Amino acid sequence: MRLLEKELGDHKVLVFLDLEGTQFSHEMIEIGAHMVYLKKDLSVKKIMPGFKSYVRPKSHVGHVVTELTGITDELLKKEGKPFRVILQDFKKYVGKEWKNALFVTFGNHDNRIIMQSVANNLDACDADAKYIVSHNWDIAKFLQRFICDQYGNNYSLVNYLKIFGVQFSGKEHDALADALNLALLYKAFISKKDIVTENYIKALSQKSSHLPPPISRAVADLIQGKEVTPSSFKSYIEEYLE
Repeated sequence: MRLLEKELGDHKVLVFLDLEGTQFSHEMIEIGAHMVYLKKDLSVKKIMPGFKSYVRPKSHVGHVVTELTGITDELLKKEGKPFRVILQDFKKYVGKEWKNALFVTFGNHDNRIIMQSVANNLDACDADAKYIVSHNWDIAKFLQRFICDQYGNNYSLVNYLKIFGVQFSGKEHDALADALNLALLYKAFISKKDIVTENYIKALSQKSSHLPPPISRAVADLIQGKEVTPSSFKSYIEEYLE
């Protein structure tokens, strides 16, 4: 897909990344990632073993986040590492591909978590953190162009997977599981082009209502399998201008 080639550029290594953050300060409390190598046609060549770690924040987790993730202040005191160390460990995980990789997230909230963590941990390497943010690809924003709900909004990660007939692997709101399922979503998008086409037609139908009436009418006819010729399109315009 040429549009995907434009998005990814020359990148043939994607690091699917998911972060969990505190309820109020949005500091990182868990990181999960899977590095993926792509073939020349941008399909998945190999999904590498994942990277996961808990992160010790400066503030409390918050009860809402604990209910979603199962992560508590006590767990982070016991198993969490400082953000500075986690950033170093993550860079080691990516290794020699650090300058070749594109970091893939679902939405832009993960970028906010990274920068909030930098702001609260002045001993961390802000250059590495900013590099991740500046080399980020929001797959949710990309998918929304082709597959969206009736209001033009994104689906959740789980619901996107359902559209492609992929069952969520693992536990939701576990950073490593979410990162893996993000990679599986990318893989499904690449391999199931018929589903993308079918849903893109639906999206065009929904978005056509925002177009000028003659164009909206022509799009609706085409979606229904009707023929639209230059003369018929001209008649749509004339009728609209009457």
